[in-house]
Amino acid sequence: MLLEVLTTNDYDDIAFEVEFMSCVIDRADNLKVLESDSHFSEFTGVHPSKIAKGKLSLLDIINTKDRESFIQHICKKDSPYVYIDFYVKNKAGDYVYVHAIAQNTEKSTLTRLTLADVSRSVKNSEILKKRATSLNRLIDLVEAGVCLFKVSHDMRFEVIYMNKACAKFFGTVMEDTKGRVYRLDEMIYSEDKSAVFQAIGNCMATQTPIDMELRLTPDNEPIWCKLNSAIQRYEENGLPVFHAVFTDISKIKKAEREADSSRDAVVNVFKNLPGPLFYTKYDTPMKLEVVSKDFMRLIGYSRKELFGDMNGDLGALIADGAKKAEKDLRKQAKKHHIIRTEYQLRTKNGKVLDVIDRRRIVDDNGASRTMLGIIKDSSATQIGDVEI
Repeated sequence: MLLEVLTTNDYDDIAFEVEFMSCVIDRADNLKVLESDSHFSEFTGVHPSKIAKGKLSLLDIINTKDRESFIQHICKKDSPYVYIDFYVKNKAGDYVYVHAIAQNTEKSTLTRLTLADVSRSVKNSEILKKRATSLNRLIDLVEAGVCLFKVSHDMRFEVIYMNKACAKFFGTVMEDTKGRVYRLDEMIYSEDKSAVFQAIGNCMATQTPIDMELRLTPDNEPIWCKLNSAIQRYEENGLPVFHAVFTDISKIKKAEREADSSRDAVVNVFKNLPGPLFYTKYDTPMKLEVVSKDFMRLIGYSRKELFGDMNGDLGALIADGAKKAEKDLRKQAKKHHIIRTEYQLRTKNGKVLDVIDRRRIVDDNGASRTMLGIIKDSSATQIGDVEI
């Protein structure tokens, strides 16, 4: 089987102008068009004001032979996204071949269609197909998983070609792939399927390349992969064929999980240190990242209130002088490693405290700098006061 690979030069003398347009139809009202963008209005030759008044039905412009199939596809149960291709009449009275993504609105009879005029692209893909050369042997040497897969009308991802590395991703070897259909959609981890289907649908509707992370499950243990993909060509029946590159990022994900675990342990220790401690990022000195239990006791708010309702904004707690305090901290931070400022802090019970905000600038081995701080109530003795 040949894997057809095209260079940039192959496209130089072929125009791939694809027109995109969208509209909203009512499935329960003879596919009446309720609204559309200017591209759809121009394509059909129906003025937006007439469309807004319900003067256009999609049934009037869909090719007769495609109507039944179109209705079956968009009325399919439990299918929020549906891929359809059909012929639709333009303002000149000619039937044009289009690909469309139908998005059914939940708990309503409305469907949003994003249509692409690919009539010229289908013809051009045949020209490019004749120019393409076989690079199977070279691609088989690539360590990343390379494959071609086509997307059927019911959103099945059927693998047409895979190199050795890709076969390994799928838990098989190239010798065992002959005469057997591999469905990529069946190998995607259940929690990632929705995101992948949306990415594929968006690519078909807008030609936007796919760049995402997902998990494959050839065996019991999921494999983390980076997926880069785009439409390579269209088959004679109009089905899109994607080229895809899978890169194993399992080790990176493992390192991220270990780093997150270590950070969680440090944060837990920090929260339990004595004294009203906190830290912020260097560039956002009034945005609290983590605070200790004693800090929460001092202000009287819950963590949900502080980090949810107030989004961790220290300025929201300051009764007077928030902007002055931030300006003071930024100015000192340019010259000193230990800085301080004073302001009035309002607690949840309405009490206003005159406080001293003392901070140390911390450099984390070349990483982003942070500010480690402590609040001291100047009118009372702190319990378990910590020197910053």
